[in-house]
Amino acid sequence: MNIYQEKYGFVYIWRDRKHKRHYIGSHWGTIDDGYICSSGWMSKAYKRRPEDFKRRIISYVYTNRVDLLNEEKRWLDMIRDEELATKNTTLESRKKIRYYNFTKVLKNPWHSTPDGISVIGEKISKAKKGKSVPCSPEKAKAISEAKKKKFAEKQEALGYKFSPEHIEKMSENSKGRKHTEEWKKQNGERMKQQWSDGTRKRAEPKITMTKEEQAKLNSQGLKNRWADPVWAENQRKRLSEAAKNRPPRSEESKRKAREARLGNYNNKLSRLGWGSKGPHLFSI
Repeated sequence: MNIYQEKYGFVYIWRDRKHKRHYIGSHWGTIDDGYICSSGWMSKAYKRRPEDFKRRIISYVYTNRVDLLNEEKRWLDMIRDEELATKNTTLESRKKIRYYNFTKVLKNPWHSTPDGISVIGEKISKAKKGKSVPCSPEKAKAISEAKKKKFAEKQEALGYKFSPEHIEKMSENSKGRKHTEEWKKQNGERMKQQWSDGTRKRAEPKITMTKEEQAKLNSQGLKNRWADPVWAENQRKRLSEAAKNRPPRSEESKRKAREARLGNYNNKLSRLGWGSKGPHLFSI
């Protein structure tokens, strides 16, 4: 069998040189078909910095998918439990994790056996028959009409409306055309004039809640975040590190802060009815 022409199975291991972390997985296909992995955590890291990752094929399987899964399980069993990733981990505990894998338990997909392909695959094929891809002409027409209606409503809200002939003419004229610098400058001046004389108007913002309701919602969201022990611990560490790098406060800044605190305290006592000559009223 020519492995560069036929599909086959292989077990691979990725290495992240930045965090010294690995990922073990398997794939039925070819080594150059662009497949990366099935781990969401590692996939995000790979998209951000692919230059830090390197893959090595550690085993080939040419028989079937079941044998491939068994081979992958053999390699996963070599990982110690404390080296596996766990969800909702802290930044400190992640330093001890050596693998992006969350578990050593494998689930057998329906396409891993000939019976699954013949039974479930056939059901999926029958379910898809008769469905147009990407959509039927009727559906495409309905989508087009909806977009045209939305465009017309937008024109009406802005205070102007183009005729269908004008829209078609603009479409034809814009095909393959590049605007010159002179045209851009003239168009900019024209747009400024339209905004100044009221020809163009912004749509009124839709207010769905009052400022008090928005503040209450934001406060509740912040409380929910601090209720999460993992988020709270990470946030305290970030604030602590930021405070260490903060420059020392000047004497002028300390004086203003002290005056603000005393002023707030006096105002509070006044609201409580102590008066300007109360025994505990401070003066600055």
